[in-house]
Amino acid sequence: MVHPVQSVIESLYAAGRCPRIHVNALAEGVVCPDFIREQWGERLIIDLDPSYPLDLTFTETHLEADLSFGGYVSRCVFPYDGIYVVADRNTGRGIVLDQNMPESVRRGRYVPPAERKEAPKAPVLRTVEGEAESPSKPAEAPAPAETETDQAEASTDTPPPAEETARKRRAAFRVIDGGS
Repeated sequence: MVHPVQSVIESLYAAGRCPRIHVNALAEGVVCPDFIREQWGERLIIDLDPSYPLDLTFTETHLEADLSFGGYVSRCVFPYDGIYVVADRNTGRGIVLDQNMPESVRRGRYVPPAERKEAPKAPVLRTVEGEAESPSKPAEAPAPAETETDQAEASTDTPPPAEETARKRRAAFRVIDGGS
């Protein structure tokens, strides 16, 4: 029988997609460079990019691949019990294996407000002067503003037109290319 991790990875490859796995590098049986294990611990994220010569192998208990970490290629082994997410790198869609997820990762997981047991707290808004104020009723926080002028506009009752908001957001980004 094919393991679900293998099944999702193979289906993503068949669709021309790049699988991304989340691995507990501290799990028993994981073989990877020590500096990777120390740096990433229970939150190692690996892209199994099909354009890279991975020499990907599946067994009954684990997957193996040749992976490059900072130019250093190493044969890595990831037991299925150490893999807790397999997803499409571009869309994030895939599977979560809760039984394999480390508790530290589980505690840090985002829980949507609708699924929380307690009611969400009202957001704290900051004025231009930096003082905190609590809104009298829950409201959506304004989009992050880049300048004090933008912050003052964001705190008014009437939002700027959508085109103006988009223009201001685009202006905050700088294009960096490798050319001279």
